Amino acid sequence: MIPRSCVAAAGSWVAAALLCACASTGPAAPGQDLARATLGPNDGWAADNAGTWGGADAKPAQEFLVRNRAELVAALALGQAGGAPSNSPKIVKVAGTIDLSVDDANKPLGEADYRDPAFDFEAFLRTYDPQAWGKKPVEGPLEDARKRSAARQAARVVIRVPSNTTLVGVGRDARIVHGMLLLEKVENIIVRNLHFADAYDHFPAWDPKDNANGEWNSDYDNLSLRGAAQVWVDHCTFSDGARPDHTERVALGRPMQRHDGLLDITQQSSYVTVSWNHFKDHDKTSLVGSGDGVAADAGRLKVTFHHNLWENIKERAPRVRYGEVHVYNNLYVGRGSAPYAFGYSLGVGAKSRIFSENNVWETTGDIAAGALARLWKGDAFFDRGSLHNGQPVDLLAALRAASNGAAISADVGWQPRLFVAIDPAADVAARVRASAGAGRL
Repeated sequence: MIPRSCVAAAGSWVAAALLCACASTGPAAPGQDLARATLGPNDGWAADNAGTWGGADAKPAQEFLVRNRAELVAALALGQAGGAPSNSPKIVKVAGTIDLSVDDANKPLGEADYRDPAFDFEAFLRTYDPQAWGKKPVEGPLEDARKRSAARQAARVVIRVPSNTTLVGVGRDARIVHGMLLLEKVENIIVRNLHFADAYDHFPAWDPKDNANGEWNSDYDNLSLRGAAQVWVDHCTFSDGARPDHTERVALGRPMQRHDGLLDITQQSSYVTVSWNHFKDHDKTSLVGSGDGVAADAGRLKVTFHHNLWENIKERAPRVRYGEVHVYNNLYVGRGSAPYAFGYSLGVGAKSRIFSENNVWETTGDIAAGALARLWKGDAFFDRGSLHNGQPVDLLAALRAASNGAAISADVGWQPRLFVAIDPAADVAARVRASAGAGRL
């Protein structure tokens, strides 16, 4: 891995950073090479330290155009023995649709291809019916077979992205579907101009103790950051694609969940900027911090969300634990009716420190201001300049009122210093609609 300090001292990325200082503020300038663009100075938490430049230093031989899973895996390995991801600088351009749930010949794979011979779903339902099994942890031969099935799927559809990588879509319709990109214990990564859809779990887990009546839980996010640092996710579109969870069957008395988050940032990930993305038609969308008691997250999870469109999102936009998270100039579009009935947007979780500015909500009239943010054991929250259906809204007052007068401080203990400009709230809806999402660069 190239140390940030060495690259910064060498100066090889500085000129690119200056040239691309406005890269995340909207469509690219004519003639700009998206593949070598870097995050602009001050553009959110990912601009801290030496900044984020991905594979901008890659040599021509380290630049790839990929059209299928096999080519994507080979490019990320960069010729490394055994096909393991390589940390050498690289630029990976995605053209067309890459299906991650395929074999080496690019033949689509489904549930039957991953299923362990000993796994029978209907037998699983009979065995773990809450009326007979109760709430004790699920265990036994059928659960073991489910886990083996799930492991076979994960080995195929989870693709690890290494450090010092730029992954960028070519044109307006570059897609990665039916799997998860995992950024685990890596740094200096740029992901731009890609449609992500349908990270579908064929073997979700049943947890009898999750909520009052048990829940199905799936394993895959479209994009997952775990212990990652210096990451810029920009101008991407995220959704469940053609198999949304609301079309799934009810089993063991609960709707089956086949998709997890769209973009989750957990396990001490930090220095992340999430800009100009379109999140749509999903339930649990973006988690920052995965557990109330994960003390190792303290001082980490520094994330900026700006100019994102959250459309028909039920919740977690984002839900935060621990992190110093700057949320500004986002547009939230929600409705009170199914299938994506609005629950809340900003989740004020344990030890979270959210600094919210000039965000805009456009909702149906049955959604009250008190639903825009929700308290999840947090004790501090700051907001200013936000609008709800064209009217100024005091989100902190609404949160306090909706939380039975809970003691929530307006002092989150920090103030953002890394941002290019903050738009007036009145300009946010038009600007975000015009430029957020894949295919807009």
